[in-house]
Amino acid sequence: MSKIKEVRVHLVLIERKKEILPKTSHGSTTHNEYVIIEIETADGVIGVGEVTCAVGWNGEEGVGSADLLKRKISPAITGIEVGNWLDISTAIEQWTRHRPFLRAGVEMACLDAEGKLSNKNVASLLGGARRTHFETKLVLPSREPEVVHGMAKIALERGGKAFKVKVGLDIAADRARLEKVRDVIGDVPLLVDANEGWRPTEEAQIVRLIEDFNIQAVEQPYPRRMVHESARLQASTESLLMADESVWTTNDVIRIAESQSFKVVSLYPGKQGGIRACLEAATVATNLGLGVSLGSNLETGIGSAAMAHFLALAPAICKEVPADLLGPLYFVEDLAVDTSWIKWTGADLPTGNGLGVEINHDVLSRHKISITV
Repeated sequence: MSKIKEVRVHLVLIERKKEILPKTSHGSTTHNEYVIIEIETADGVIGVGEVTCAVGWNGEEGVGSADLLKRKISPAITGIEVGNWLDISTAIEQWTRHRPFLRAGVEMACLDAEGKLSNKNVASLLGGARRTHFETKLVLPSREPEVVHGMAKIALERGGKAFKVKVGLDIAADRARLEKVRDVIGDVPLLVDANEGWRPTEEAQIVRLIEDFNIQAVEQPYPRRMVHESARLQASTESLLMADESVWTTNDVIRIAESQSFKVVSLYPGKQGGIRACLEAATVATNLGLGVSLGSNLETGIGSAAMAHFLALAPAICKEVPADLLGPLYFVEDLAVDTSWIKWTGADLPTGNGLGVEINHDVLSRHKISITV
């Protein structure tokens, strides 16, 4: 296997489509920040990875991640065989211990390069795909009811088969928003995500809202520390409660199963610290009787490809909670050359070796931020 010769780092800011701008209980944004990693081997093969940066949500900011990659991680992994993840992960541990998205980005680039060198895709490298087509849901923000009504109409017209509405800022406003969405989508599956925004004092109203709008699943209703309160809410409804902010590690999965605070866990390579760690958490969750679904921090086509390979490899996927494999649909333009494998109607495993995607360097150059670190 070829050794790592060079690590290139790009900090970029990508614009969101105005017709579906996000807003959650954590805040709103018009652009998303990413660090794109290129790892070149001695044979000239280039692997790509992505660090999804959202300091208000995952605590990982772009400048800090780019700085660590350039000053610390690059010299630490140069000269190591790109397929030797044990040595690479050991070399970067001290800088990625509390930055799972950064760790995931390095692993992505290494797996992409290893796959290209081996003429295999990532799923084949890690055991073989169990599935290649994925059911997905579209996400609507916690904006004014009339605005979300228009967004829902656009998404339904483009082929959306399931919808997740962001809630958690105000229970009355949540109800008004859900009324507008139900009016548009009819009996199409509807889920909600409170992003820790609801409180246990609202439990009766939450249960009534779930029943009135036939909510299929509720993602992270309460702050992550409220384990017992989440368990009580789960016991009060037949709807599936799904952990997101509450589940970062395999130990978190075990605690959730023991407390019965959620029936489903939202996992994805960035949050879990890589595809391998994500698969480990998914295996533990499945063995403990928890459902597994794919969450998202709204990755570009590069990070989305890693997510697709996780979905292909996971031992089981919860059918009641379609995947959040949708990032490229929400950007004005994407960093990957081809994202046609992600559609409004669903997604497929990208074809090709490695992750199955390549960087669009024209787009990268237009959105790259110059930094001095």
